Amino acid sequence: MTKGGKRPNSGPKRSMSPFGEKTSVIRVPTSIKADVLVYLDAFKKDRADQKLPPLAVLKAAPNPALLPRPLYSGKVSAGQSRFPSPAQDYEQEFLDLNKEYSPNIASTYYFNVKGNSMEGAFIPDGARVAVDTSVKPKSSNIVVAAVDGEWMVKRFYKRGNVVKLLSEHPDHAPIEFSEGQELMIFGVVTGVFTHPK
Repeated sequence: MTKGGKRPNSGPKRSMSPFGEKTSVIRVPTSIKADVLVYLDAFKKDRADQKLPPLAVLKAAPNPALLPRPLYSGKVSAGQSRFPSPAQDYEQEFLDLNKEYSPNIASTYYFNVKGNSMEGAFIPDGARVAVDTSVKPKSSNIVVAAVDGEWMVKRFYKRGNVVKLLSEHPDHAPIEFSEGQELMIFGVVTGVFTHPK
């Protein structure tokens, strides 16, 4: 009996891959290992979850350029002015927009919002929301979820066995889930971007 050599049908089967396709071994810097694993978990969740609608969203850039913008320590009045003159000197700091709005780049996606159901949460029609798939949703978080084949942004509510997706507009009724129904939450909204019209 001969030993060694390639045997027919040996090795891992394609179906054993957690990603549903052929994989390769790579080395990554230790400093970004956690980010890569988070990204792979989100990718695996996408592939495994055939019930979710296809993702037509923007993905955060994996290696974004630095975006430091000036941040002044002074306040901007939104009512009757009680602040010192604009001529007064203020200490200038710098704000990195990547760190502020996409702290977990590997697991951050962006959705464009259509509709007014979340106006009360300052998410108007036409806004863009940043969604972090690595954050575990808690009751009262605003989330992006798949309901009946449609992506929607709602406030997550859970008390005991009662699970609902709540709107922030009086014209939109809550969506309640009964026992046995499955709610597919994609991620938690971590930022909202609006553009003046």
